Amino acid sequence: MMQFSDFEKDALCEIFNISVSQAAAAMSEIVQQKITMTVPKVEICDISKAISFIDQGYDICGISQQFRSNFSGKAILIFPEHRSLELVRLMVGVDTPLTQVTELEQDALAEIGNIVLNACLASLSTMFNQRFDLDIPQLVFGDSGSVLNEYDEDHVLVLLQIKFYLEERELEGSIVFVVNLQSLLELQKSVQFFVKDINSG
Repeated sequence: MMQFSDFEKDALCEIFNISVSQAAAAMSEIVQQKITMTVPKVEICDISKAISFIDQGYDICGISQQFRSNFSGKAILIFPEHRSLELVRLMVGVDTPLTQVTELEQDALAEIGNIVLNACLASLSTMFNQRFDLDIPQLVFGDSGSVLNEYDEDHVLVLLQIKFYLEERELEGSIVFVVNLQSLLELQKSVQFFVKDINSG
């Protein structure tokens, strides 16, 4: 499998760190609490490794969004399903009964995914000077295998591990970009051009 150099992964980390900070600020306004996010750790891996990495023995909630540009694929924001309810309650109100939260959960989670994923893709668009066409976010629930097994061995994952901090709470999540090998090559080229422009400037 094609690999990124440490320098290229560091460049991706810096790009996504900007987007993560923007997403944290936007989410803070929605939930009326200060949210901070750690600098993402970037891994390039195949489907099976990603499944084992994400699998913590519980079901997950994924908000996925298809994107198209010079490199195309699907971006997925992943939370532990039982912890995603904490974010939902903050968005719709802490006094909301569980039965009503369930009805509102999909819209709230889709909005969270929309904020975070759009921030990431907007940063890529700015840094790489490329336009991204985005589909409406979709929700998926289940174990990591059922969420990611729809992709074949031709697909590679760019995996970002992030921790969200909501005042005294900690919520760990991941952002996954699922792309085929050709799109991964295009992403690598874009990163190389980005680094070259910085060094020449």
